[in-house]
Amino acid sequence: MTMVFRKPNQKDKNEITAYKNEFLECKSGMDGTGILMKVSAEEWLKYNLEMEKTEDPRYSKALQYGLFDQNDRLIGLLQIRLELKGYLIEYGGHIGYCVRPSERRKGYAKIMLKNALQICKKIGLNKILITCLETNIASAKTIEACGGRYEKTVFDNINYQKNLKRYWLEV
Repeated sequence: MTMVFRKPNQKDKNEITAYKNEFLECKSGMDGTGILMKVSAEEWLKYNLEMEKTEDPRYSKALQYGLFDQNDRLIGLLQIRLELKGYLIEYGGHIGYCVRPSERRKGYAKIMLKNALQICKKIGLNKILITCLETNIASAKTIEACGGRYEKTVFDNINYQKNLKRYWLEV
């Protein structure tokens, strides 16, 4: 199956909405999607463009990518944060991602992470922090398969109220 890793755009609005709705129906979190859970696809696309260029000191510049199949079905989303500020320093890291619930356990997160690491290398991010819930064994295995080295486990008392595993990847 041919997959394309690219930035979502206006022609993807319906697919972004369907993707979001699947997560809402499954009551699943949407890590790596920024504010998508709270806004429309249209607003989210505009927000992504703003986050690529933001100079607001409260926010980190970020790039949003999606993994699409040959029919332009959105399989997963991944966000690359170009700088670590606030919550991201200890808990969020440089990269967040999620795969559509109906498409999990097929290796798509690994495809996205490998593509993201190539982008990080091109833009000069050589040391990447990535975290996952301690209970998310699939995500931990994905990170490790892509070269992640476990650093430590921390308790996220801000967002999840759970333990997070911290990993570093060198690109």
